[in-house]
Amino acid sequence: MLSGRVRVMTLRTNERVDRFESPFRRLDALLAGVAPNPGLTPIMMHVGEPQDAPPAVLAQAVAAHAGEWNRYPPSLGTPEFLAAAAGYLERRYPGVRGRLRRELELSAVASTREALFLAAAVAVSPTRATPLALMPNPFYQTYRVAAIMAGAEPRYLRHSGFPLFALDFSDLDSATLARTEILYLCSPSNPDGHVLPAAQLRHAIGLAREHGFLVVFDECYAELYDREPPPGALDVLAEMDGGDGWLDNALVLHSLSKRSSAAGMRSGFAVGDPRVIAALNRVRLNGTACTPLPLLAAATALWSEDTHVDAMRARLRARFDLADRFLGGCAGYYRPPCGFFLWLRVDDGATLARSLWAGSALKVLPGEFLTQPAPAGGNDGRGFVRIALVHDLDTTATGLARLAAALGIQPVNA
Repeated sequence: MLSGRVRVMTLRTNERVDRFESPFRRLDALLAGVAPNPGLTPIMMHVGEPQDAPPAVLAQAVAAHAGEWNRYPPSLGTPEFLAAAAGYLERRYPGVRGRLRRELELSAVASTREALFLAAAVAVSPTRATPLALMPNPFYQTYRVAAIMAGAEPRYLRHSGFPLFALDFSDLDSATLARTEILYLCSPSNPDGHVLPAAQLRHAIGLAREHGFLVVFDECYAELYDREPPPGALDVLAEMDGGDGWLDNALVLHSLSKRSSAAGMRSGFAVGDPRVIAALNRVRLNGTACTPLPLLAAATALWSEDTHVDAMRARLRARFDLADRFLGGCAGYYRPPCGFFLWLRVDDGATLARSLWAGSALKVLPGEFLTQPAPAGGNDGRGFVRIALVHDLDTTATGLARLAAALGIQPVNA
């Protein structure tokens, strides 16, 4: 037994955690003490959470497999799930047909966010003194968090700015590429809806292979297109290489969250370089959560069916038509080709977010919470807000009307 006074040592935690914060926690802090207009029903347009009901087959499949809740699910997916995911890929990306080796190149993941995080964990070597992780700016916050926690320093790609936000690889010199361990690309992108052309996808893959790093293609918005389907990395990879190494240095991620209004399922899949899939699977088999069997059955049904996706796109186009009507007269507005966000240019996003919540009971996300400052100072996202078009048409119209009124914009066809 210890006797006398025991000195309590200060708990040490990983200081890397102090380098990031959730954009939504930052929004909570920004709006702390600001009450929404009491005369209006609050409308939440700050988060990309689909408000459409998921297809009925989801609940039907879960009910049909209710006897499986007591079973540990397979971390890597059921044979039926993997077959459905492969079937979707072959329908959507012709280059995949007859090429995919499911047992080596495809795996279930418990959400693409999990896979995005783990990708850095398996790609960044602890033997590298100053590894880099390349990513767009603005970006999905998981890219930055994954890089930092894996011990890599985030490095942000240049872009052309409003309205195209085209990525620019031209300033990536050989010294930078030699230190790069992972490159994150999102196409269609969050928040601006930009689509990477096939030539740029090809260039990124070529750089990854030349310099020995992993390129991760986050394609969770691939089905949310307005007119034309965006090019996919898998078709480009298939075109570049006719052999078994066609997926070398690449990882492609897909999700049901947006495609099927099933964000709560936490179900997606990864397809890519067999070496990367094997490493991901080893980590997942030993240290992460799994999608339960009833939900894997529901995911299998959703990946096997496309008509509900066509209906989703029709609803999305109608919401963008409303945005054209209410915001078409705003110089900072453009209709993105993909995604379900508006990336609206304004004077000061944080100031507008506070004002909209207080005066219009409308919650939006300041752009600077999705971007990092440039090395020379200044934050490209400060002059933007992100608005999620995820509600039914009446709610969307009401929210956009409040936004237009706050900006002093007259509806186009009023």
